[in-house]
Amino acid sequence: MSSQGLPQQRGAVKLSTNCGAVRRNSIASALAVLLAATAVAAAEMRTWNLKSGATMQAELVAFPSPETVEVKRADGKLYTLPTAYLADTDRAYLEAERAKQWKQVSVDKLVGTASAGHYKKCVVSGKDVGGEILVAMLPSQVEAILNNRRQQETQITNLNSRIQGDSTVARNANAAAASGGSRAYRNEEKAQAKLATQDEAQAKTSLTKLKADYAEYVKKTKAATTVLMKNTGLVYEGLPVWECQASQKRQ
Repeated sequence: MSSQGLPQQRGAVKLSTNCGAVRRNSIASALAVLLAATAVAAAEMRTWNLKSGATMQAELVAFPSPETVEVKRADGKLYTLPTAYLADTDRAYLEAERAKQWKQVSVDKLVGTASAGHYKKCVVSGKDVGGEILVAMLPSQVEAILNNRRQQETQITNLNSRIQGDSTVARNANAAAASGGSRAYRNEEKAQAKLATQDEAQAKTSLTKLKADYAEYVKKTKAATTVLMKNTGLVYEGLPVWECQASQKRQ
């Protein structure tokens, strides 16, 4: 391929001026790219057209960065091409392929953090992913909604515990009143059982409302917590790492 008029870029393929061949990156650089890039689904061999007029037969492998694309020739050699060097038709093709990497994922619950807060441990659901994953670049507005959900969940859990406690108190007090003792003792236990039963009934009413409010809030915020993500290919502490799109504009 001819390199006339093409600027050189660090980390990208350099074009030879004598034979027009693309010079391969070092093994270390290629490995670094493979670790950093998100793999693309199996692609077909195609002709890449550079603005200089040179061409190259290779298949799309990954997107190491927003400004580069990694391709593989038929001989297995990997190259990193700056997208700025490519013809407009190829750049349009890459934009379409890059968009396919992003998946709509519903972030249902925020569980915690990992890697000193760099990742958010979340429970998600979607066509291509489900269960617990680590999320990088989770939008702050999504995190705020998930924190509100978690507060509501904590209230529900605490109220459930209170109901169980009231039920235990009432049961024990009734059993004590039936076991004998003085009249004053039995009356005192019965009164305690009655109060505990009343508290339990009130708590159950509150729990029903809390659950309804929580379900309504989840439904209302479902769209706001559905974001575009891509699998980075990394695994941290046994969990896959996904990354949110910096701009949540739908592709």
